[in-house]
Amino acid sequence: MSHVVPKRKVASRIRLTTGETIDGSIFLDFIDPIHRGEQTLLDKLNGESLWLPLLTGSGVQMLNRDRIVLLEPGDGVPPPIVRREDSPVFRRERVTVNAGDRTLDGLIAMDLPDEFCRVSDFLNFPDAFFAVETDEGPVLVSKRHAVMLTPHEQPPAATRPADEAAD
Repeated sequence: MSHVVPKRKVASRIRLTTGETIDGSIFLDFIDPIHRGEQTLLDKLNGESLWLPLLTGSGVQMLNRDRIVLLEPGDGVPPPIVRREDSPVFRRERVTVNAGDRTLDGLIAMDLPDEFCRVSDFLNFPDAFFAVETDEGPVLVSKRHAVMLTPHEQPPAATRPADEAAD
């Protein structure tokens, strides 16, 4: 009896905390257990599994998710496999991120309600990884291993309740 569950192999370039870069394929589920759509790379990295199977030229190896600094999808990987585009995005913000030996300039999509739409709220949200949309394509960055993130815009002005505005 076979216990093989069909998976999608997605080519990726992974930068580790050791400074090493690994080219391989991450295995994604065809249906994500949380949102019931196709699982994305960002879903996989933000999932509960600490160890991820990675197919390399040496065969299947187990990769510790906590050692990933950033992940770049391989050439030709469609954006919906990297991160869901159908989730509500309340605000996009241009940022510069320093992670490992890389500096990334791009946009982050903050899918948080207005009262939590600051970059600091987004970074302190429980997900372990976030996407930066660069000119070269999306890069998934570990919050744990990002050293600095610089927003390029002023945060939106806080709105005061109507009863305070009258004072």
